[in-house]
Amino acid sequence: MAGFSLLLNVALTLAKAVVGVLTQSQALLADAVHSGADVAGSFAVLIGLWVARRPADEDHPYGHGKAEIVAASLVATLLILAGLEVAYSAVRQFFLPVPNQDIWALGTGVVAVLSKEIVYRYQFRIGKLLHSPALIAGAKDHRSDVYSSLAASLGIGIAMLGSQFHVPVLLYADPLAAFVVAVLIVHMGYKMAVESYTSLLEQVITPEETQDMEDIIQHISGVCRVDSVRARSHGTYLVVDVRISVDPQITVMAGHNIAKDVKQSLLDNFPRIQEVLVHINPYLVQ
Repeated sequence: MAGFSLLLNVALTLAKAVVGVLTQSQALLADAVHSGADVAGSFAVLIGLWVARRPADEDHPYGHGKAEIVAASLVATLLILAGLEVAYSAVRQFFLPVPNQDIWALGTGVVAVLSKEIVYRYQFRIGKLLHSPALIAGAKDHRSDVYSSLAASLGIGIAMLGSQFHVPVLLYADPLAAFVVAVLIVHMGYKMAVESYTSLLEQVITPEETQDMEDIIQHISGVCRVDSVRARSHGTYLVVDVRISVDPQITVMAGHNIAKDVKQSLLDNFPRIQEVLVHINPYLVQ
């Protein structure tokens, strides 16, 4: 999926850039900059997915799942930088003569809107199913491209009307659309950056989300009490810390076997769990 997104972004970037230069459309050129950032972002996603699939090793005992989050962070950074550049170019255009627009620029924008919306819906669904931050980030990037291409198309269309009916002020709809595109790019990049930052800090999932885990542990033979269950995200998977209380009179081997049962039960019932750490406490009746 990431490979297809990369090819699509390259094609759209080239199309928008060529038509934007030929028609001198600031909105379409701004959209081309956005798609160019998508190309660089797609490369980052591909690298992140490749690294994340590598198995755990001595230096990375919990695997390489965070590589996807790092890739998502790179996409966010590229979007913000691209958005600021587009905003600068759009504002500058207000102080320069604005050329007339034609149907080629409008047609290119409409094609970009339709193609990106289709890819967004498909990639977002796949990302949710796989719990992949990188794929979801890439999908959101496609959606931001839909909005930016739509804004560019509207700006170009209004500018064409201004040219057709000799209303010069409407010609500035093109650079205005470019500025709107810039705002959309920066906003989406900011949201993605916040989400990536939260994931990098290994945010602990809520107690409500761990309740199902606790219910399963509580029914395992030998567990007298579930003291705590904490799960933190580690890229596409979860690492779980469990504290349970057992009969203090049993042997160490018996306690060890109970811990193994707890770990295996969680791994069997929750596909996202990659690692389970179980701490044994003595069960003391108050």
